This record gives sequence, structure tokens and C-alpha cells, in this order.
Amino acid sequence: MEDYWKTLGLDIPVPSFGHLSDLFSKLDIAVKQRCKRLARRLANGEDVTVIIDSTGLSFDRASQWYEEKYGKKAARTPWRKMHLAIDPDMNIHAIEITGTDVSDSEGMDRILPTDLPIDRVIADGAYYSIERGEALNDRGIVAVIPPPSHAVVHGDENTQLHDQTVQYIRDKGSIYAFHKKYGYGLRALVDAQISRIKRLIGAKLLTQKLESQKSEGVVIANIINLWNSFGRPVSVKNA
Repeated sequence: MEDYWKTLGLDIPVPSFGHLSDLFSKLDIAVKQRCKRLARRLANGEDVTVIIDSTGLSFDRASQWYEEKYGKKAARTPWRKMHLAIDPDMNIHAIEITGTDVSDSEGMDRILPTDLPIDRVIADGAYYSIERGEALNDRGIVAVIPPPSHAVVHGDENTQLHDQTVQYIRDKGSIYAFHKKYGYGLRALVDAQISRIKRLIGAKLLTQKLESQKSEGVVIANIINLWNSFGRPVSVKNA
């Protein structure tokens, strides 16, 4: 860019990519909802189901400098985790980019909306804990998170919800009875959303520093929500 400005006879300073990334990390941006249907539901006081999951995103690869310094190709690619909270209409309500040292459970605590009327939280078994189930139940939220296959009934005062769930699965003879009762199948939507992000936006973050990547995550969420506002295809069986 400096050379280009010089050819035009202009003296314009050009910031480095690192400088731009540092400025990007200081942007004051938040996830914005654009879905009119969601706005109507919230205005009518309806509750929203939240579906949560996480995935890995690469963001850099030590290549030329690593090869020059050590005389060999870089063997590992750095990774981040993207934690995502969506509703059944595929709108993103919260997103968080973290290091891989942040567990799914901790990520859920960060992205679970606190300013949204929620009826259910759907997530896979990696997010299960007795304490979380009881805490959500105290807020009037149904935790649709399957317990591990080896879960047992404890019979304690602070494990009542856990005990009811485990006993229900035992009585029905299958975890799928729990899935059907609480609509666990909706969890597939968050997998579809993750696939959508990776195929259409990219499976690699463009910025290098974590604070900048957090802003990049919000930009990704706002792009998805903007796309949703354009409408959805309607499929009709013709035979």
C-alpha cells in the first residue's frame, strides 16, 4: 500500500497488520439480533430454547520463520475453541472464542444468556453436571443434557433432578426416551450451524491474538444473524 500511495504522489501512513489487529481487539461490538420472528416472540413474552456446543478453529501456522530458525516444517497448527449458543431458528445469541484450555463446561457458563427468557437448554453430555442441572432448574429452565451412561441415583436432597432423570431413563429402558421427551434432537441444529460457519465463512480465524479473535467471533455471529434476516427457503413436496 505504501508503494501504491507513492505512485499517486500521496504521503499517507499505512498501519501494519499487527496494528490493525490491536485496534480490532478494542472494537466495542456485540451480537445483534435481526430476526423479526424472534423479536415478536420476545415482545409476546415467549420463552426461547437455547442450544449450545463448541468446536475448534485454527488461526495461524508457524511456517517460514519456523523453518528458517529450526530447519524443519512446523508440525502443529494453533487452535482456538468457538463456543456457540443458538436458538432453533438458527439465530446466534452468544459466541465466545477461547483457548483450548477452556472446557466445554466453562464455555457454557460464559455464553449462556442471562437477559433472555429461556425454557430449555439443550447440549450434549460433555456439558452435564448435577450442579448445573440444579442451578438451571432453580431458574425455571429445563436442562436437556443427557447424563452419563454410568450415572446412578444418589438420593440426596441436592440431587433430586439428577435422580429423577436417571430413574426415568432406567424405567424407560433407553436414553432415547429422554431424548424424545425433551426434544434433544434439536441439538443437531447447532452442528449444522457450526458446519455453516466453517463452509461459508471459514474454519480459520483471520486474526492472531485472542482479544482480536473474540471480536472476530462477534463479527461472525452478526454475519450469520444478518443472513437469517434475509429469510429461509420453504420446501414443498411435489409428488
